[in-house]
Amino acid sequence: MKNLLLYTAILIVTLSFTIENGRLSGVVTYRNPNGPANQADLGSEIYAINEADLRSTQYDDIINVVGNFQRNKSQYSLVEYNTIDPVRIKKNQDNFDALSTFACKYINGFKQLPAIVRAATNETGKYTLLLRPGKYYILFVSGSVKSNNIAEINGNIDLETVDVKTAGETFLDEEFEKKERIWIKLITSWQPDGC
Repeated sequence: MKNLLLYTAILIVTLSFTIENGRLSGVVTYRNPNGPANQADLGSEIYAINEADLRSTQYDDIINVVGNFQRNKSQYSLVEYNTIDPVRIKKNQDNFDALSTFACKYINGFKQLPAIVRAATNETGKYTLLLRPGKYYILFVSGSVKSNNIAEINGNIDLETVDVKTAGETFLDEEFEKKERIWIKLITSWQPDGC
């Protein structure tokens, strides 16, 4: 009888300290400038990690790595279509390839962290993750939109942060865009009158 009371007391104390998980869900889509409205991005991968868990790893600079990669990708595209000097083009491509290789290795290491929670989108582009409350870094990898660089050969990437609430639902949607490079060429080659 004493054991039964002891086990009941332990169970009550344990249940009182249980934190109810929150739910993070959303829809991942992609937009094709020449096609119909947004389409579901089937097979997109979502990687989530709590900020506290990430801080104790060597991948705690993920937000700067992804941001730097995306800025340089845009600059690389502009220089590629705005330059005719083959030496400058080759140098720019070598620099971007090195940055893309670094970003790829960093992101692949990030995706292998033990504290990562993973999900994939279904045929309607929806995903759901059950997470402890707190701030999370969410890495999206597109299933449909891919780029011609080492970091995004298996799918374009984007990184977001979100606060997950206790026992509630938080929504975070993501949209990728299939870009035609011709728009970059037209915009960068256009010279305003008087210049």
